[in-house]
Amino acid sequence: MAEDIRNRERLDPNAIKSVDEEIAEMVALIREARERLSEVEEEVDPVVARAKQRLEMLLEYRGESWSDGTGYARLASEGTRVVYDAEALDNLIIEDPAKYGWLKQYRKEISVTGGVRVK
Repeated sequence: MAEDIRNRERLDPNAIKSVDEEIAEMVALIREARERLSEVEEEVDPVVARAKQRLEMLLEYRGESWSDGTGYARLASEGTRVVYDAEALDNLIIEDPAKYGWLKQYRKEISVTGGVRVK
């Protein structure tokens, strides 16, 4: 313990980064990583889109989904997904149990695009 204290005293105070300096470095690192990712995405997105088009055709021809030990490839139909606000429903059960059956006001519809899903 005493050795740790002596080592800290020998450190050059200029070598220690301020919190703001380290925050600025981390922000710069994240920004650079995001920029690099977007460059890669621009390159890869068209390749993935073409592969999904071909995969969609193959799955339609096959007539069923495909899977292996790692994941799956399946066709997803276009439609609407219905979800409910779970927290609001929990509160409703507590606050007004008689109203619990009236889910319509808590119903949310989310449009789901069709296409190929790969996991």
